[in-house]
Amino acid sequence: MKPIVAIIILLFVTQSQAQQSVSVVMTNDTLKPAKMVREYFMGKGVSVSNIQFKGHPNALGIFEDKQQLTGFKKGIILSTGRVELFAGKNSRTNAGANLMRNFFFDEDFITHAEMCDGAVLEFDFIAQHDSVAFRFLFGSDEYPEFVGKNFNDAFALLIKPKKGRHTKPNNIGTLPNGTTVMINNVNHKKNSEWYVANDYFEAPLYNELEYDGLTKPIVAACRVIPNQPYHLKIIIADLEDCEYDSGVLLEALSFGSYSTKKPKPIRKNYFFSFHTSESALEPMESSKLKRLTDSLNKFTFDSIVIIGHTDSTGNETVNKQLSLDRANTLALSFKKANIKTTYIRTEGKGSSLPLRSNNNENGHATNRRVEVLFYPKRQ
Repeated sequence: MKPIVAIIILLFVTQSQAQQSVSVVMTNDTLKPAKMVREYFMGKGVSVSNIQFKGHPNALGIFEDKQQLTGFKKGIILSTGRVELFAGKNSRTNAGANLMRNFFFDEDFITHAEMCDGAVLEFDFIAQHDSVAFRFLFGSDEYPEFVGKNFNDAFALLIKPKKGRHTKPNNIGTLPNGTTVMINNVNHKKNSEWYVANDYFEAPLYNELEYDGLTKPIVAACRVIPNQPYHLKIIIADLEDCEYDSGVLLEALSFGSYSTKKPKPIRKNYFFSFHTSESALEPMESSKLKRLTDSLNKFTFDSIVIIGHTDSTGNETVNKQLSLDRANTLALSFKKANIKTTYIRTEGKGSSLPLRSNNNENGHATNRRVEVLFYPKRQ
């Protein structure tokens, strides 16, 4: 029999309405796991193959969150129970479904506790650049009762290269500080800035989600060797008991490959005439700046750094501020001209980095400059 895949469509309504509208569609032909991964998870710069799902068919689905209450608009959900239990008013403190997978075992996730109701989504991938990343969140009805207990539901995002049989997988299901995401590590007591409690009536998501607690969206990332095959395994399972469901949400189209190499900047020096102790430009100089911004509008940059400089005349503390103000003059013009860049940063170096000697007026004029570093857009 072909596996049946549960599809969750969350139609969120306003708080004034009595009940959240949730519809569930089952299919065994239209939306198989391979199609789910390709259409609801894959982003740019990666190719995938050998997509497999192990577990009860009701433990895998597609969620939609039009109001982005979770932080995601849509994506894939894996659960240790029926995925449709994820949505709806938090009506039980121990929501769960025993899917009768009491002897679940996975060779890459060894635990002393018995696992059941496990769900594993895995596939091979090749990345175009030197890193991969995606966004996820973890939620559970084990919150808060199982905080500090010996056994939490198993959860991991495991990546390992295809070459080398005995390579230990790397769990990238972690916080930015490297802490593994699990109930004992992310809760109302520990790493609470990443935790959203949902076990009380006034909780913002109480009428929307069944889980008693969940994390905020987290980025899972890993360095890889470009154009080499890797394997990603997403695993979640109940430990000890087969109740108290947990789940992981994977943001749609978020799994992609990125370059971490900082692009080499294009360094340009521009010389504008400022009055002594002034950061505003004269009309003729403003026209020159306008011509510059017009030419820059043809390009797209990852970032721009503007560094102001002065000559050695005057107090250095004053000169540092003056050089920063002059850099800010250019930055304001760039922003008004809508130069295409992720961000613009300004710095003021005062007279600390002269191009020429400050012994004469020609040297002074050369040193009164604004240096701009243009970082090209990452491919």
